[in-house]
Amino acid sequence: MPGAHATLKLFVHETTHIRAGTTDRFVAGFSNDYQPLMERQGARLFGIWEGSPLNSRWPEITTIWEIDGYRHFAQLGAARHREPDTRQSFEQWQGLLGELGGTGEGRLVHGNPGIKSVAERQAEGLTTAVVIQEIMKTKPGRQRDYVEQLEYAYVPWSEKTGKKWLGSFTTVFRYDEVIHYWALDGGWEAFGNHWPSWGDKPGDDIKSWMQLAPALREGWDDSFLQSLPPNPLG
Repeated sequence: MPGAHATLKLFVHETTHIRAGTTDRFVAGFSNDYQPLMERQGARLFGIWEGSPLNSRWPEITTIWEIDGYRHFAQLGAARHREPDTRQSFEQWQGLLGELGGTGEGRLVHGNPGIKSVAERQAEGLTTAVVIQEIMKTKPGRQRDYVEQLEYAYVPWSEKTGKKWLGSFTTVFRYDEVIHYWALDGGWEAFGNHWPSWGDKPGDDIKSWMQLAPALREGWDDSFLQSLPPNPLG
């Protein structure tokens, strides 16, 4: 398993719950304190979004950081919990989250093979102002198989219907979870222009995926997320 993951990019996936009405304070503290602190540790912001009350858990904020492998992750852990100077700075950020009623969950995740960096996405002109997040429960041990088949059978059809594949993330310490992100090409209007995506009758390409996917997954949860100002592809 370690060898299979050796070439995959590593990310830290953070989910933060805050009190309603405190998003502006969160964004200010994130931009002024937390983001510079993480960037000084070498982490790169991949994306940050807030759940939309239209179809998601809210107020919930999702943040993804790209890092440079397991040693880098260990260095982040030491900076956050052991090194006196940086630990104090991280605790100040945690103090703000406490004021905002913040709780959350962190995940160490692998990006799909070939996942593109922010710079590559910027060069393509991709924006991620609105994304669909899918938290997928796979059959045990089928995370990698699911992503491989998704890229082969579903991504080409999805990108023809206004949903650009931003990336899929497999959790390192769980064996049955994959988190997908799809950027709506054109923002909210893209959903109205393309949904329902297959119209009155599914085509053969999407039919094959609909037949394959149930053999690899147990279920999923979809959410709409709206970009927050620090988002590099907002």
